[in-house]
Amino acid sequence: MPRCTLVVCGAMLVVVSMSAVPAFAQWTPKRVESDGSEVPRTPWGDPDLQGHWNNSTTTPVERLTSEEQSQSRRAQQAVIEATGGTGAGWLEQAGRLERESLIIDPPDGRIQMTDQGVQRLIDRENARAGRGEADSWFDRNTWERCISRTLPTAMIPTLYNANYQILQTPDHFVIMMEMIHEARIVPLSGQPHAADDIRQWLGDARGYWDGETLVVETTHFNAKLDGGDYQPSHVTPTGPRGSGETLTVVERFTLTDANSIDYQVTVEDPATFEVPYTAAIPMQRSTSDVTLFEYACHEGNHAMVNLLYAGRADEELALEAAALVSQQRKDAGHPGVREPAVPFAPIPE
Repeated sequence: MPRCTLVVCGAMLVVVSMSAVPAFAQWTPKRVESDGSEVPRTPWGDPDLQGHWNNSTTTPVERLTSEEQSQSRRAQQAVIEATGGTGAGWLEQAGRLERESLIIDPPDGRIQMTDQGVQRLIDRENARAGRGEADSWFDRNTWERCISRTLPTAMIPTLYNANYQILQTPDHFVIMMEMIHEARIVPLSGQPHAADDIRQWLGDARGYWDGETLVVETTHFNAKLDGGDYQPSHVTPTGPRGSGETLTVVERFTLTDANSIDYQVTVEDPATFEVPYTAAIPMQRSTSDVTLFEYACHEGNHAMVNLLYAGRADEELALEAAALVSQQRKDAGHPGVREPAVPFAPIPE
């Protein structure tokens, strides 16, 4: 699947997290019409969730104020003017819901961060004093570094690669995510969680059936889930992820008919959010000719190398420009006071 550039992708995510993409950029995934029949079941009797699914939508994660909607439109236009488009090969922007946000609880559709959570982000920004946006790969997020989208981000749609494949056995549930090719393997046999000191990017998941609903509870997340020591403190555009140390994610998969899953995710982290928030994101079955494309992303990928190289080039240009202006001040005859006889020379391209 063609991928956007890192810089463009970041701008795209900000846009899609706040508002719908214009009609010309929309793409409608193929869907299978539901016949309203009884939901399919596995040979062992559980609802059969297996197959390929898509959760693309133009509904924003949070309910937007008028000011935020205007800001979104301006950001969206800036991306289009700067790139001639969004940079993605195919946009998946279909299935707009008849509500103002994916978040259904709290009722106002807004994520409420704690003072502690906000201060943690401010402290990280302060700790970054003197650092550039690309001093090191540690300054870039785990998505750009091809490590993980983490949770709940991995289950919230963005502009592309909104495809998933589900497999089941009597004692395991597996969901393969097209974006960053991550597979989540969830035991259903009632085994306890791993030791508390074992922390993972996607956490430690355990599942069980609650009637017709598969419930997946995930804890034991990596403590650097929201940025670590150097990553800029931006909150993930598709919803804050939490601190990692005290985060719990509870997902509910309910097969409402042969071709529809009612997917809901509740995110709780007392170190980050005033109250838990719940998002509801419908998943629709894809036709038999749809498959997951390879997401050719890996640590040390070319985009990361190019990004860091560009960062070094920017620094070199900045030093050259500073030296040029310094020499111009000296040539003026009275550095810092007298203006040069001719305007400052342009910064070399």
